[in-house]
Amino acid sequence: MALVNGLEMVPDNSVLCIEERNGNIKSIYAIYIASARARSGTPVTYLTLQTREDVLDKMDKLKIPSSDLLNIVAIQPAQAKRDVLAFIHEPKAPLIVIDPFSVFFAEDSFTELNNLLFSLISTSRKGTTYLLLIDTGVLPERQENLVRAMTDGIIEFTIIPEGDKLKHYINIPKMRGAFPRDKMLPFTVNEEGLLIDTRERHG
Repeated sequence: MALVNGLEMVPDNSVLCIEERNGNIKSIYAIYIASARARSGTPVTYLTLQTREDVLDKMDKLKIPSSDLLNIVAIQPAQAKRDVLAFIHEPKAPLIVIDPFSVFFAEDSFTELNNLLFSLISTSRKGTTYLLLIDTGVLPERQENLVRAMTDGIIEFTIIPEGDKLKHYINIPKMRGAFPRDKMLPFTVNEEGLLIDTRERHG
């Protein structure tokens, strides 16, 4: 598993769903994972609708180190699905981040998405880990539930009103090779980066 800000998750050879409603925390978290893996010597492909410069600028602001092994690929909207599928079917790195998966495959039928997920799972068992970034509400409900059901793990970023403040939490309903957590983990994002309060695990 990868260790990100003191929190162990992201098992190897798996397909994981990282989801959030209308936010960019999932992308920041995925960049942390990609950076950590690349700096440990693992080639990473990050497929994104953002430009490479925008991703690198975000990394610089959050003090996330870059690496020659982190390949940021800007996907052009006109041929997005075709280009993403090419990386899926012939993976050239042990870790592939698809940001945002929900947008790239928003028009897929239930059967098409089901077949794609089976293909991802099969390929993952041969040595490739996939992080599927999901904007909840973009995919039809049935397809969204299918992604949650078939992936090996789910990492949810959520906001909960508490008094006059909004609190940010990570919820991990399931994760391959790990027991379900009985608490959500609070986190903050500031100029120091993404800070996860792992002390909640022991409360």
